[in-house]
Amino acid sequence: MALENREPPAWSPPRASSSSSPLLLNNSLTKTKTPFVPVDPTGRKVSWYCCGPTVYDAGHLGHARNYLTTDVLRRIMRDYFGYEVVFVQNVTDVDDKIIKRARERHFLAKYKEDHPKIDAEVVEDIKLAFAQFARDTKGFPADTTIDTFPQWFTTQKELLESPILDEDQTIFKVRILALNSAVNALLTPIPEPTHFYAAVESILSAYLGNVKKSEIPPDEHAIFADYAAYWEHQFNEDLRTLNCLPPTITTRVSEFIPENIAFVQQIIDNGFAYAIPGGTVYFDVNAFEKAGHFYAKLEPGNRKGEAKQEEEVTAPPPPPAGEVSSAELEIQNEKAQKRSGRDFALWKKSRVGEPGWESPWGSGRPGWHIECSAMASEVLGSQFDIHSGGIDLAFPHHDNELAQAEAYWHKNPKESKTPVQWVNYFIHMGHLSIAGAKMSKSLKNFITIREALDSGDWTARKLRILFMMGGWKGGLEISQNFRAEVDLWEKTLSNFFSSVGALVLESESTEGPRPKHLFRSQEKQLYQDLETAQKDVHEALSDSFNTSLALSVILDLVSKANTYIKSNQKSANNPDAYFSINSVKEVARWITKMLQIFGFGASSGSDPIGWAEAGSASGTAQDSQTIAFPYVQALSQFRDQVKHLAITNKSQPVCQELLKLSDHVRDNQLLQLGVNLEDRDSSIGEPALIKFGDPTEFLAAREAKIQAQLEKEQKKEAARLEAERLEKEKAEKARVKPEDMFKTDEYSQWDEDGLPTVDAQGEEVTKSKRKTLKKAWDRQKKLYDAQLKAGA
Repeated sequence: MALENREPPAWSPPRASSSSSPLLLNNSLTKTKTPFVPVDPTGRKVSWYCCGPTVYDAGHLGHARNYLTTDVLRRIMRDYFGYEVVFVQNVTDVDDKIIKRARERHFLAKYKEDHPKIDAEVVEDIKLAFAQFARDTKGFPADTTIDTFPQWFTTQKELLESPILDEDQTIFKVRILALNSAVNALLTPIPEPTHFYAAVESILSAYLGNVKKSEIPPDEHAIFADYAAYWEHQFNEDLRTLNCLPPTITTRVSEFIPENIAFVQQIIDNGFAYAIPGGTVYFDVNAFEKAGHFYAKLEPGNRKGEAKQEEEVTAPPPPPAGEVSSAELEIQNEKAQKRSGRDFALWKKSRVGEPGWESPWGSGRPGWHIECSAMASEVLGSQFDIHSGGIDLAFPHHDNELAQAEAYWHKNPKESKTPVQWVNYFIHMGHLSIAGAKMSKSLKNFITIREALDSGDWTARKLRILFMMGGWKGGLEISQNFRAEVDLWEKTLSNFFSSVGALVLESESTEGPRPKHLFRSQEKQLYQDLETAQKDVHEALSDSFNTSLALSVILDLVSKANTYIKSNQKSANNPDAYFSINSVKEVARWITKMLQIFGFGASSGSDPIGWAEAGSASGTAQDSQTIAFPYVQALSQFRDQVKHLAITNKSQPVCQELLKLSDHVRDNQLLQLGVNLEDRDSSIGEPALIKFGDPTEFLAAREAKIQAQLEKEQKKEAARLEAERLEKEKAEKARVKPEDMFKTDEYSQWDEDGLPTVDAQGEEVTKSKRKTLKKAWDRQKKLYDAQLKAGA
């Protein structure tokens, strides 16, 4: 069969003793939703491998989308469907990007230490760094020098000011900004060292990392390990802040070197890899397919090409024109020795300035893809349930992982009825974008997780809501409308929990009225609404983790519960109304439980209602509220009595002052302490409802209420002024005699009543036109006569 016409083999579900699963998964291997059946014969244990971070820079919101969404799915599988999940996540701490960045940072720090002052030697080095960086910038004019750069830079205004750029334009913009920063530093008369080095850091570190790399021996691992360890710690801190569960097992590449070497050797022994002189080992795609295996199961359309087989990392800077560097020549020679352009590296020879470990093929390190195949196989074995990661990893990374693992656990598909199926379900998270551009470290267009949280624009809770609303599979773009939906959902739930919490505390207080426990048609309907919501959420989560629909169902249930509370609350118009706190509490309990499953955290206590504070993973709000309630209730009751006396005697000046003080306590002092006294109908003796919550949210709600009232008054005033204007206009119009209303330049002749007979061009006015004019004349006659009569 021709290569381009081959189809990937049919997916074979694992066999399990359990009954059919209630969960359907959108499986990248099949491009369809397939029933989830674990490999485990008992049907309870789930093995899951997640591609972890390459720790060379700060985590950004794109990473948050991937790992926070994965956390939600993992929690649902564990805490909702009840599976025992073994979650393995790797850390890539040996990688081209890490090596390059670590090397650059190492030599830059040493250079600054050796050159505390900016002298002629430093200036000369910066000029050399400029030349290298300029040569390495694709599209930068070769004849542009430091002296001519400022003039050329002014011609790039359109690029620099454009809000939307493609990937190549973004990279070019970042690099010319770095060059511009360095040029400005060089043109400064007496540069201050700290500011100078900050301005030239990008180009100087790249230069030093290249020209000094030979000073690092292959066994000098600490430079790279320390750099990776720093960013790994930052990444883990970020995920803890987002309340993501830690992995069951963490695997680092640097700690699995022997396993990687053994894995590569087994693939060679099975006939699917070969070593070339120098020490690099390549995977033999053609041999793999000739044995009956299928390459690129996830993205079959890429199986013929060579694109994206290597890590996306900045290539070594090109040498001056007409020259070929030894490193470039070595790379070209290695490529020439590959048996096929589709072959990819399993073990990479350590080049100058790179860490290396001894192997049967010489000093080297694992390739981009082999690490995951080796570590997942070592921990989870020859077959496991779920493999997850970002959609950009589907090809080549995950497709190459699959090929490597099948080559390692090889059973010839031509001879075996049960060929190797290493992973049963692939879950790929979609990209996160802002203004249509995917966030990427390499593009430097990302917002870090810490920046987003520290700015106050986002909280861990808001991000979790955002990603759940956006679902896990498709791309997600942050827009103002989407952000508004997140804020509304959060605010609605917070208000609901605050109200229910207040009603529960009130019902449990010995000072309050004895609560009624009823089961009328209203309560029955609310319980039915709860049961329907539970069923709908179950169906949503069973449908490949449809968290967006689940959140919509919860929001709808809150709306129905709020309607029940409002319609059954006492008022002057309905003094005999009452509601069952148990029914409302049961709704709040279930919603709290679901939010806890989703990873939002819940207030503490034996019977928690509501979620933790927005900035924390878990809270003790319920305990503190229970302790504080009697004291706040005493103050609230005192305020109710003072307010009642003041209203009863409001004609007295002192009572007016008491009302102001009463409102000040409610609207300022208590709100800042996280207490909201919601006044109810005092004419029938209803006390204020005591709500506890986030002071920031309470104060923001108060400001929004004040602003809304102000806008309402402004609209009312604008409407009054408009009515006055129209009335004045109407009065002025009424003073015009009907005989004079058409005496304008538009006409040249009129009859005895002032109706036009000939227009300005000398044409006779048509009958239809005269009919229309006569109607207007009659209306004006009525206005004029009424005005005369009113004046008389």
